Amino acid sequence: MDKKELQKSYDKLDRVVKALLLEKLAFCKFADQNDFENYFRIKELKDSELLCLTSCLYHHGCFLLLLSIMSRYEERFIFTDSSPLQEFEPDDALMERLSRVGFPM
Repeated sequence: MDKKELQKSYDKLDRVVKALLLEKLAFCKFADQNDFENYFRIKELKDSELLCLTSCLYHHGCFLLLLSIMSRYEERFIFTDSSPLQEFEPDDALMERLSRVGFPM
């Protein structure tokens, strides 16, 4: 596919798909070989490799791709360590704010 064909295909797309295509182009163009290959084997990656991949996506402004990965593999990004809460003393202002943002009480 040459640049003209790519432009013609791009012009036919809706706004969201255009944004996603631009991110994919940026990722394919600027990611190093290791990050590019890691994109296709996310389930096999060590945490450090996954964070390198997400850092690459963030650095190149590929936020839709990053969001997609974080949504599909949320268990890899969300940790349930509650130890920081052991010494946490909430005040009235914090509790009021939490209730306003929908924190379950």
